[in-house]
Amino acid sequence: MSDAFQIGPFLLKMSMLAVIVSLSLGFVAISAQLKHNRETRSAIIELLSNALVLGFLVWKFSYVLFHFSKVVENPSSILYFSGGENGAMLAVVAVAVYLTKTVRQKAIPVHFVALAMATGFLAATGVYHLLTVVLEQSSMWYHVQQVVICVLFLWWLGRAKERLVHLAAWLPLVMWFAISQVYVQFFVATREIVFAGLSGEQLIYYAFALLLLFLSRRVNPIGGTTDEAS
Repeated sequence: MSDAFQIGPFLLKMSMLAVIVSLSLGFVAISAQLKHNRETRSAIIELLSNALVLGFLVWKFSYVLFHFSKVVENPSSILYFSGGENGAMLAVVAVAVYLTKTVRQKAIPVHFVALAMATGFLAATGVYHLLTVVLEQSSMWYHVQQVVICVLFLWWLGRAKERLVHLAAWLPLVMWFAISQVYVQFFVATREIVFAGLSGEQLIYYAFALLLLFLSRRVNPIGGTTDEAS
């Protein structure tokens, strides 16, 4: 999605438009998922909106941290560059700290936060891949399968919503999502094999799935809930 269009003095890339639309519909999905819990829904939407803005700002302005000399030479470079992968990792840490601290302070039920995050992630990801198929029309089979995966797991969330107060109910759901990503990565055109015919991303998902399988066998007899961490 390299094409762009102009809105007044601003140039907006189609890829950025796809991200904005996807995130917006992700929040719509969260609102629909929590429609019967109005107070909790408002608190969670505010929480995740703030987390999203925080993550973006940390990712964007971490460029100063990682490329300080370039910023000193050309301050306007902050507007055009971001912190890249290192900035993204820093943003994840910042968001994780913010979510943990705020959820504890406001006593928001953890299982509702987890449900909202999973719903928003799947909805936004599915919409993004769908828009990629429409706008880019390349690697279509990969993106179409990602859309199907997101729809299936959204359906799973809806069916299992009442049981997702228990941590044990989350483990197989996340495990099978990781396995689905191992499979679908075979259709990435630029996949680079690292070991045993698998790419680095596939190995990470595979290891994560094995870890979740191990944890599910340990947690199931206990029946722990996602609220135990709050």
